[in-house]
Amino acid sequence: MARNRRNKRTFKKLTELINFKTFMIIITILGLIILACLGTIYYRNEQDKTLLAKQRRELDEKIESIFEDTVQTIANSNSSKPDTIIRISAVGDILCGEEMLQDAYNKETKTYSFDHMFQNITSLVKRSDVVLGTMETNFVEKAYSGYGNRNSPKQFGEAVKNSGINLVSISTNHSLDYGIAGLQETKDYLEQIGFGVVGDRLAEQTVTIKTIKNTKIAFLSYTYGVEEQASKTKEELEGLNIYSEEIAKQELEYAKENADYIFVIMHWGDPYATNPNEEQKQIADFLIQNGANVILGNHPAAIQPMEVKQNEQGENAFVAYSLGNYISSINNDTSKVELVLNIELRKSSEDEKVTLSKVDYTPIYALDNGQKAQNRYELIDMKGIAKEYASGNTQIIDKKTYNKLLEGLKLLEKVVEKR
Repeated sequence: MARNRRNKRTFKKLTELINFKTFMIIITILGLIILACLGTIYYRNEQDKTLLAKQRRELDEKIESIFEDTVQTIANSNSSKPDTIIRISAVGDILCGEEMLQDAYNKETKTYSFDHMFQNITSLVKRSDVVLGTMETNFVEKAYSGYGNRNSPKQFGEAVKNSGINLVSISTNHSLDYGIAGLQETKDYLEQIGFGVVGDRLAEQTVTIKTIKNTKIAFLSYTYGVEEQASKTKEELEGLNIYSEEIAKQELEYAKENADYIFVIMHWGDPYATNPNEEQKQIADFLIQNGANVILGNHPAAIQPMEVKQNEQGENAFVAYSLGNYISSINNDTSKVELVLNIELRKSSEDEKVTLSKVDYTPIYALDNGQKAQNRYELIDMKGIAKEYASGNTQIIDKKTYNKLLEGLKLLEKVVEKR
């Protein structure tokens, strides 16, 4: 019996020793795993910091410049009297989607407020003499709709105006969604709140001419057509500037006789295409041959290339085949990438001739913060926000959004500047 007890004590000590060794082994392994994880996290953090620093440098080096007439700049520096500089900014289609209506609606007060969607970018156009865009919605006393027959609350128009835009084209494929009466009602409201309006044929004069710093700038606008065009009456179709070479030539002749410089806004192209089609190119050539100095396209809901062409007199003419959207709720990465185009004109102090001096752009992005966000949609300065994130402010957006911004900037370089 005594021997049996000794065996039991020996076995117990052995068991305790094994358990202790096992425990220490487990602790050691866990410690190594934790150290490995911490090392991996540290390594990845250092890699992320290095990558962000590299991306920040690349963002600093990005120059959104498309054209600059250095000859004019040098000539002006040698002149006793400085030339006159006119700044015009432009954006694409202004849409109010169904989700934007929901985002702007306050259930308690039963009112709409869209100002938060534009508040981040109003400073981008403060220095411009004219800021133009295309209003692709109506403002009529009907049910609001972001799709089909498009109609928005008047608060949307006010928010767009407050964002800095002061001239809008109403020549789109949705202009006659509510007939000639809806077109007139929309135009009346927009003019009432201070917009200059172009693109209709409701008044005798169809060419808008604005005098800016003693310089007359003409604005013309056309659409390729309208929704359900076959069902529209002759009166309805004649109330809108639907493109034809005959009409465009007549209006360009009037503009050449009465203005110093001519802008044409075109609603054309294939939906979501990042390249112009042959019809767009042919129309652009025709407009330039007949006097257009700048052509600003929209409708595809995507950015398309820009180029400087020469007219028959050898003068520079600028074409932006599509400026994409200004704001929308289209759930498409390409459509969320947008821009504010900045055009600088120079009026010579010697012969008063107006020429294209400079073109650049500011990338913007239509950010969707998700259905549960208090403010779901907002326009942001794409490059500015990306630089801030890369500089260490990782609370401003999440990494997924940051990567989307980088992808968007690359898309702009590829499409706009053909890099």
